[in-house]
Amino acid sequence: MKKSVAAEGVHDKANPPVIYQDIKPSNILFSEGYHAKLSDFGLAKLGPVGDKTHVTTRVMGTYGYCAPEYAATGQLTVKSDIYSFGVVFLELITGRRALDSNRPREEQDLVSWVGFDNLTVQLTGPIMMIL
Repeated sequence: MKKSVAAEGVHDKANPPVIYQDIKPSNILFSEGYHAKLSDFGLAKLGPVGDKTHVTTRVMGTYGYCAPEYAATGQLTVKSDIYSFGVVFLELITGRRALDSNRPREEQDLVSWVGFDNLTVQLTGPIMMIL
């Protein structure tokens, strides 16, 4: 998946790593050949240096894509971006939004909904129609 390669570039190839902080569908653009590119680096931060594990910052980003531990503590790590990428991936395979107030209360938060073992039972998103 080309998107994961893009995230790898900002995390592993930069020193200190760049933490994007706002991975969501509207910030992923595709070039010719459908190579994913991250756009809008307005919230990006330099990651931890040396033996530090995180950077403490005011919580920013888009609700629904922020890692829960970052939202609770303000401690930002590269894992925060990986969580956001996971939410985007769930959107792709389920055909659902990260947050959807038009659904019943227990189904509004995609990550929580998937946590209730619904992914394998109700995986009928558009991507599955192609496969």
